[in-house]
Amino acid sequence: MKRLFTIITIMALVCSESLHAQNAYVCHGYSYDTYAIADIGDMQFSANKDTVEICGETYEVADIDSITFSEPKFPTISIVYSGNSATVTIPSSITGVTCTSGTSSHVVLTSTNTTTEYLYTASGSSTNGSLTINGSYKMSLMLPGLTLTSGTGDAIDIECGKRIDIILKEGTTNTLADYAGGDQKGALYAKGHIELKGAGTLNVTGNCKHAICAKEYFIVKASVGTVNILAAKNDGIHCGRGEKGSEHNYFQMNGGTLNISGCGSDCIDSDDYGCVNIKGGTLKLDVSGTDAAGILCDSIYKQSGGDITFTAGGQESKGIHASYSATFKGGTVTGTVSGAGARGIRGKKVIKLTGTVKNGGALLFTGTDVELTVSGEYYSTTQCVGILTDTTLEQTGGDLTITVTNSKAADIVATTSDTWTGGTRNGVGKAQ
Repeated sequence: MKRLFTIITIMALVCSESLHAQNAYVCHGYSYDTYAIADIGDMQFSANKDTVEICGETYEVADIDSITFSEPKFPTISIVYSGNSATVTIPSSITGVTCTSGTSSHVVLTSTNTTTEYLYTASGSSTNGSLTINGSYKMSLMLPGLTLTSGTGDAIDIECGKRIDIILKEGTTNTLADYAGGDQKGALYAKGHIELKGAGTLNVTGNCKHAICAKEYFIVKASVGTVNILAAKNDGIHCGRGEKGSEHNYFQMNGGTLNISGCGSDCIDSDDYGCVNIKGGTLKLDVSGTDAAGILCDSIYKQSGGDITFTAGGQESKGIHASYSATFKGGTVTGTVSGAGARGIRGKKVIKLTGTVKNGGALLFTGTDVELTVSGEYYSTTQCVGILTDTTLEQTGGDLTITVTNSKAADIVATTSDTWTGGTRNGVGKAQ
């Protein structure tokens, strides 16, 4: 109860302290999350007081060490790049972490720690450098201004199969690119889960395969500033590895701005039974690849907030593609569907060899405002369509505005049924 009392006491001080401090810092282990005090508002505890919600993020109360109004100072493992060399500093208070790369610009760190969440920082610049962190425990990596291009593989490779915080320090720009001739999965790769935080900027180029790849879930937190995926040979962001009918692994966006373009395949791919949950933020997706998607969801898609803008210009491309089912109950979707045989929103019925599909590609609109402009030609026998589902479409709320400028294209195609009981529809049913 002492921890809970401390948190409640600190929360009570927010109003008075906000006159003197701009940010609040939620500390856990050797890491912390930063929130503008003006944005915090009420902090809601769960009924059993095990969790607390701060700015839309849910924390286990047992994981929070403190909430402060000045930036915390923790023992930090520091990596500073300078051309073809790097300086690694490991404080004496940190045990179980070793560096085996000397002063090389290709830094390899190994941690045997299994009890403390260490904080790493990587800064400086190298056109032939990389960072590899091996271990088996959760950790945090802060980027306070890093420019790193690898000449051998990933720019950053984190082999800890746990939760990994990537913190973009406010006011900084960080740029990552990998080696085109390697066999790595991404310029930024994590074996476990990535939680992206911090109000800085991140620019990523995936020259070999994906730009960012997480073996399991990937979350863009509400505190994130701007992430620009400048190019990727395959996917801009690749994550997933879920289980049939579950929502365990996923792509989730709580806030921030995400711009993705120049991808050979999908902008975002939540693969292998991976789900998608859009809660907030701004997504701008340029889909130029053949049979590519702005958001490819291999399982359950949910949108309760956020603003998605996409251009589906590639042949047979899709703006949003859900292979199980999709529910749109908040936020906005604005799309231009111009590729031959392209689709704006696609609900596809897929039968997996391991079992049947949940809801079979059904689309449900209860509150999202959708505005699509459809102008693409046929590709062979594939028609350009604004909204297409292999099974059912149901609208109980929200606005669907579909402008069809090509007489060969279609606004809505629902193979089984199209039920409209609420919300509005504009321009549906005719070419303009």
